Amino acid sequence: MESVEELIRDLSSKLGNIAGEFSSRADRIIAAGRATPGGFSADPQAPIDLVARAREVLAVRKARRRYFPPDLFHEPAWEMLVALFIIYETDHSMNVKALVSCSDAPATTSQRWIDHLHKSGLIDRVTDTVDRRRIDISLSDRGHEAMVRYLKDISGIT
Repeated sequence: MESVEELIRDLSSKLGNIAGEFSSRADRIIAAGRATPGGFSADPQAPIDLVARAREVLAVRKARRRYFPPDLFHEPAWEMLVALFIIYETDHSMNVKALVSCSDAPATTSQRWIDHLHKSGLIDRVTDTVDRRRIDISLSDRGHEAMVRYLKDISGIT
């Protein structure tokens, strides 16, 4: 019977392979002229899909784990910010438990980073009015603006 650690390593490896496959496919699409490195349109006037770009950022980060020990590049706060950006553009918030699972860090470490991100003004915390034990987390306006600027910058958009 496999240990939990082995199962997690196996899952992480499989996710890294999937991320690598998506990256390869994106490279082929770009090479075929159907997309640009900063977005998915050959039309330079078309808006860049920043959510797709954020997903790509996460996929590239996870792909590194296939080649290097994961603790070399452990940035739970960054992974949480990128995940919150993706959620902001769709659902707008997620609960603490879901956010902690995005960070690939122990719950206590993630909680400390959530506190730090909140104190930095990058995220908002709202207690659920129905279940006071549940806290929803979302990017603050400041955090969202910073993520948009970052994603545009790495996409070559001014």
